[in-house]
Amino acid sequence: MGRATSNRILALIVIAALVLSAVAALVSSLREEVKYSASSPEGVVQMYLTAIIEGKNDQAASYFVSDSTCDASDIDRAYVSEALRVNLISTSVDGNSAYVKIDANTGASGPFDDGYTESHTYRLSKESGRWLIEGIPWPLWDCGNLNK
Repeated sequence: MGRATSNRILALIVIAALVLSAVAALVSSLREEVKYSASSPEGVVQMYLTAIIEGKNDQAASYFVSDSTCDASDIDRAYVSEALRVNLISTSVDGNSAYVKIDANTGASGPFDDGYTESHTYRLSKESGRWLIEGIPWPLWDCGNLNK
């Protein structure tokens, strides 16, 4: 096999990889957002994160339990990437307690970059028949004088 043939094969492999990356990015971007019930634990986490992404921090804070040390001013200090994508991994409910696990992906910056993915688990409890978030939930790392 000659040098020219080897170069052509290598070029075809690179082009095929770029085309596959572009197709994967397109398919990923076209996925429709799943809307969870507002009365479910995963729905509350979805509404909380949506409010943060939209800059509605007072609304996001309304999903905290009543005795939370977190408030909208804590959310004001949090950083959330504009390229954030969140995927529900699992939900477990046991009576008045629930855990919702998500993957948060900050998005890719190029054709060979998958971005950065973090897993986070939210703890929720029912308060007056409504699911609310406990503790210091992501993207927060501290609330008031408390740290994670």
